[in-house]
Amino acid sequence: MKLNEYLPIILEVLKSPIVIGTVIAMLIVISFAKYVCNYTKKPPKTKSKKNKVASAQTPSPATEENSEAAEE
Repeated sequence: MKLNEYLPIILEVLKSPIVIGTVIAMLIVISFAKYVCNYTKKPPKTKSKKNKVASAQTPSPATEENSEAAEE
C-alpha cells in the first residue's frame, strides 16, 4: 500500500472521539504528575527580629516580682 492509501485511514483514526478523549485525559494526567513532582512546600514564616529584640529588652512581670522579693 502507498501513503495515499494510508492517509485517509490515519486521518479517520485521529478524528475519532475516543482518540481525542484519550489524548486529553493523558495530557491532564501528565500535567498533574508534573505538578506533583515539582511541588515544594512554602517555608514557614519566621518571626521578625524586631519582635525578638523588643521582648528581650522588656523584663517579664515574673522577673520583676522575683527581684523585689530578693531586695527585701
